[in-house]
Amino acid sequence: MAYITRDDKTIDGLYVNSYACRADSAGASEDFRAVRNTGTGRSQILAYHMIQSFAPSEVTPEQAMQIGEELCDRYLKGDYQYVIAVHNDKDHLHCHVIFNNTNLYNGLSFTTEHNQGRKSERAWAELREISDEICAEHGISVISEPEKGHGVSHFERDMQKEGKSWKDKLRVRIAEVMLYSRDFKDFLEKCSECGIEYVYKPSNKVKLKFRLSGDGQQKFTRADTLGADFTPERIAEQIAEIQEKLSAANVTPDMLIEPPKPVVPKTEPKPTQTVTVQTKPKQSAEPETITETSETAKRKAAAEQVEKFFAARRARRQAQLDMLNATAAKPTEPKPEPSAPTPQPTPTESKAPEKKIDEWATIRGMRDSDKIIAELEAVGIMSLSEFGGFMHNIHSPEDHTDEVAALKAQYTAIDKLLAMMKQRSDNSATYKEYQERSAFTQKHFRKKNAAAIDAYEEADKYITEHIKAFYVDGKAPKRSELAALSKQLKDKCKAIMPEHKAYLLKHETAMRYTRQVRQYLNEQYMKREREKSRQRTQAKHRNKNTLE
Repeated sequence: MAYITRDDKTIDGLYVNSYACRADSAGASEDFRAVRNTGTGRSQILAYHMIQSFAPSEVTPEQAMQIGEELCDRYLKGDYQYVIAVHNDKDHLHCHVIFNNTNLYNGLSFTTEHNQGRKSERAWAELREISDEICAEHGISVISEPEKGHGVSHFERDMQKEGKSWKDKLRVRIAEVMLYSRDFKDFLEKCSECGIEYVYKPSNKVKLKFRLSGDGQQKFTRADTLGADFTPERIAEQIAEIQEKLSAANVTPDMLIEPPKPVVPKTEPKPTQTVTVQTKPKQSAEPETITETSETAKRKAAAEQVEKFFAARRARRQAQLDMLNATAAKPTEPKPEPSAPTPQPTPTESKAPEKKIDEWATIRGMRDSDKIIAELEAVGIMSLSEFGGFMHNIHSPEDHTDEVAALKAQYTAIDKLLAMMKQRSDNSATYKEYQERSAFTQKHFRKKNAAAIDAYEEADKYITEHIKAFYVDGKAPKRSELAALSKQLKDKCKAIMPEHKAYLLKHETAMRYTRQVRQYLNEQYMKREREKSRQRTQAKHRNKNTLE
């Protein structure tokens, strides 16, 4: 997410959007993690990354964003958080979408619900079909099959259609490994841990080759046949770009993603019998010849299904909001006015205690509700409406995650600069003596004092590269000024930490019960809807009897 939201690729973040989470990479990662902590926790996959590309000069960035969001709505159906960004750094515009693997509402993973078992091509076939439909509706080109002689063999095309292409699998696995590698050497080590065999010989014409171990791939695949982004040089550049972005945000790869478990070579599974369930029985009364074209029927059925789904979801969410608003502000009952004034006792005046509104009335019938409410109130969550803010991932003014990260990044950079200034000062005498010596004796003197001279040159180079960010009126700051600025930033961070820690405690406690409360509210909503349906049916029968 740090890569897809880069300012230089999205026109200073103008074409970045999100659903049910923050749009910045660090905030979105934290929001993803919060939802993932409420899920089943059985999948090692944290998120999925998809790219939708358009032909050159065919759409504007605004249209690309609109089409990308429409694709997310139809494909994810509002159940998964996502961050979407439109990149304009290539000749063709393209959308990057990273979505959470954990469902917002039931805690199940996308892998379980849509990609179950070994048929991983199932979800992506659906994705391409939906994308083609949306592009056709907007009057732009769709993906066409590669023609003969365009660099893809017949065998490779057949494997792509069946979802068995080694190259596609290698691209996905290698791109994943690049995300949490720190340099090219670390990337090669991670490849071995993640089930990718490699042969790297920089002096050869074919420098790098890959093979998936344990998956049945017999021959190695040359890196340059995977695409321009998979050569050794390009892999190293991409890793450096990712590390630069993470370093600027003071975020380590371990904070954003978790590397997959090492792949253990496994034997080919025994063939299992698959059961196909018919979605709708055939109507024997009508002849089969009078039917619509299969493609037209599919599109109509899909459009109707999507529309029904979103209509039901909007109704369910509106009902939940209505319940929360009802608990947040209940109207007080009007008091009857006395018919005649009654004398008040003179010694003391006493008022009847006002009836206290139960802020948790909606969930009092839930299992262990007293215990849950007590724990929530103990950390400062005093009502269901306040709890709803955590349940629906609404940003709170008490959440200072971004501000704390920015302050830490600033004072850490200043402290590093101060340390380098001290290092240069401590070795300045030795370096000065080295400079004053003649060329004949310099070599011997440097060999004898290599550590001090190297330390001075390293510090001087770092200061030259980083001191300009702290210039005031075109002048370099003194060490005392930098130290004062660092202390000011640390004091500011220290001042907001109590409120931030209190928010984190609230968030952690609320996330423990989000699924349970959401499930209970959904069950109550469905119970009321069933009761309304029963009453409407009874009313229809009564009206019918009356008319008869």
